[in-house]
Amino acid sequence: MSVNKPGLPKLNMQQNALGSASFKTSTASKLATSTRTGYGIMAQRTKVGTGAIFNVKTYNSDSISAQRHALNDNRTIIKNNNIIGTPVAHNCSGNNAMNKYAMALQAASLVTQALGSLTAAKSSGSAVANITSSVTSGTTGAIGDLANAKYSSEIQKGLSKLETEMNDYETKMNKAEETIQKETKLKSENETKLKDTENQIQSEKQNITKQEGTITKLQSSIQTDKMTLSSLKSQLSTAGDLAKMSIQSQISELEAKIAQEEQQLKEAQESKANSQKNLEELGNTKKDLTNQIANNEKNIQNAEAEKNSASAKKDKLEDAKIKYTKKLTEAQNKESKELSKLFNEIGNYAKEFQETTDVNKKNKLSEKYTEKAKEYNELVRKTSSSSYTEVGLDLNSL
Repeated sequence: MSVNKPGLPKLNMQQNALGSASFKTSTASKLATSTRTGYGIMAQRTKVGTGAIFNVKTYNSDSISAQRHALNDNRTIIKNNNIIGTPVAHNCSGNNAMNKYAMALQAASLVTQALGSLTAAKSSGSAVANITSSVTSGTTGAIGDLANAKYSSEIQKGLSKLETEMNDYETKMNKAEETIQKETKLKSENETKLKDTENQIQSEKQNITKQEGTITKLQSSIQTDKMTLSSLKSQLSTAGDLAKMSIQSQISELEAKIAQEEQQLKEAQESKANSQKNLEELGNTKKDLTNQIANNEKNIQNAEAEKNSASAKKDKLEDAKIKYTKKLTEAQNKESKELSKLFNEIGNYAKEFQETTDVNKKNKLSEKYTEKAKEYNELVRKTSSSSYTEVGLDLNSL
């Protein structure tokens, strides 16, 4: 067995190892030299009168503190050859939330609440289901602690945790609102840019159509003029002097016209080419802006869902705060009455103890006092009231 497990040490005594010594003598020797940590007789047995298995993590087990006190408060000191082996206090590690049965009931209750919310909801769709689900799962922390709280100190601690969670959800709501405003502004700017881009695309398309018409017209005109020019040049060899002058003049004018038309054709072709290049770039810009707007809308939608979810969770916590603030007051009043009653009882026991000289009566009064003092101290540790302090357990030392 492990050294850290409760129970009596294993002596490993064999029959043939006893030799001439008696069993009692050998056992005493083994006990005296054992290095095993002792928790006292009570520590290795079940709780007196209950039959509860010593496992604070089992279903429907007692709370950690209840088990701890049951195991430690009533321990029996073991003496061996007049040597007192003071029992070491057994520490049941963990917290009261480790009671799996209580946690299972809590989870079932939360699921029931979620199903009820879904059934009562008018609207349908995954958004509603997601928000309801997140509200249920997101608030089990503080509310779960409060649901299991029995004493005012536990309720007060749960309310403090609840307040922290409410602040966290408020921060999330503000952050989501900032995201909504930011993304809405960006979306508006991108939509304006997209509209301008689409206008530029339309303008470039119109220019391409226009330049294509101009190019076709110029190419046809240049072809005709060149044919006329070729005909005029062929007439020069047979024409007279006076006719030559007239033909030469026509040739000069036609060559000037062709040169001008070719320059215009070049400009039209360049303009068309530039528009086609711009059209490709504008197409990419339009695609990017369209994607950015889609992302803006998605971010806005996600932020709105986050804001709605955080708001719903905060509302649930606010309802719980009202409920458990009232419960805190009730618990404090109840604990104050009980503490006052116990304090009077132990005070009366202490007074009688001081006044009597009968040893037997003193012993009985001491036992009653110790029992009630333990109960009183335990409640002092569990209450949030600062009006009471723990008392000593031994009347003889008071």
